[in-house]
Amino acid sequence: MKIEGSVAVVTGGASGIGRALAEKLHEAGARAVVVSDLDGDGAEKVAAAIGDSALAVRTDVADEASVRRLVALTRERFGEVDLFVSNAGLTVTGGFEAPDDDWRRAIEVNLMAHVYAARAVLPAMLEAGRGHLLQTIAAAGVLTAFGAAPYTVAKQGAVAFAEYLAIRYGEQGIGVSCLLPQAVNTPMLTASVSNHKELAVLKSFSNVLEPEQVAAVALEGVEANRIHIYPHPEAADSFRRRAQDPDGWVAEMRALLAGRHA
Repeated sequence: MKIEGSVAVVTGGASGIGRALAEKLHEAGARAVVVSDLDGDGAEKVAAAIGDSALAVRTDVADEASVRRLVALTRERFGEVDLFVSNAGLTVTGGFEAPDDDWRRAIEVNLMAHVYAARAVLPAMLEAGRGHLLQTIAAAGVLTAFGAAPYTVAKQGAVAFAEYLAIRYGEQGIGVSCLLPQAVNTPMLTASVSNHKELAVLKSFSNVLEPEQVAAVALEGVEANRIHIYPHPEAADSFRRRAQDPDGWVAEMRALLAGRHA
């Protein structure tokens, strides 16, 4: 799809990658950018900086009614949504022992939010024969996140859902993209690992990018209609190794976690 002239919605747009995506969409010529976030004041600041073509909407992406309200307000102000950027996410660390509430929250925010977005915008997109869903998922969606089982499981489910949509509706004019960054200079970088050792391991094999770099790669991927968008090429390389030699890849990850990396 073409960014120029589009109506775009960005969840989690008050900071980090979401903020960078909202700003880049405006710079790329989007007709309107709707900035949504649980942090309503933060969303207001980002929208105010963009100007009259932006709207801020406080949204809880784990609440389907809230997502539907977001889409309704967008339509009321700007018309149908061309690009829905389902960017909001939540890091939940821990393993099998993590409380059920942590598992539920990880799945609600990191997986079900994408389902709610699709329910809200896909029917109109299918009727129009065009539209694009960009889902910020993280490299954990195709790899794993050390020390964060609920997060990893939810993110891998999100990739599966995005691929389902791309297969099911791609011939009907719907584009779907998974944004799969690894280490990005946002508060979620430190939140995605459970201790300093795991953070050091992550930084040892992944360059830390700025949100603006990730947003630029994301919009290029949307315009090219790529299903997987990798701001970090090393994540794509690791995914290929995982597919070609899963036993070897698991052994490699064990070695990295144990500190046996070069």
